[in-house]
Amino acid sequence: MTMLYPNSQTTASTRSGFTLLETLFALLVILLGFLAALSMNSVALRSGVVNETQFQAVFLADSKIEEIKSFLPDFSGGSATFTEHFDKNGLLTTEDKAYFTRRTDIATNTPTAKTDEVRVMVTTAKSPLTISYLSIIDHVDD
Repeated sequence: MTMLYPNSQTTASTRSGFTLLETLFALLVILLGFLAALSMNSVALRSGVVNETQFQAVFLADSKIEEIKSFLPDFSGGSATFTEHFDKNGLLTTEDKAYFTRRTDIATNTPTAKTDEVRVMVTTAKSPLTISYLSIIDHVDD
């Protein structure tokens, strides 16, 4: 029969296992890993909100350009400026409740005859984001 501890006067320092200091150090490492993961999650959430705002602004600018391309041949006049206000979801609203403001400038026969210059700028009320599009539309004779 083999004895686990041949010396009957075994002390606690010769036994294998974790000490209190090792356990606290392991908990500290786990806690730091958890805090790092939590920090990355909050950065990802903030980034998602910024991306959503940029997407909505680009969509508003692009949709106005496409709308003008569809109807500009019927436009008569040297130039025009339109300002529209939208809520955070891209729905028309009043100026005092606006999250996005879309300004559209149309100049006919610019830069040459039978071409029109369309500028669309979308700004946000809560961030420094500005999306600006310039489109030159050529009128082809039928």
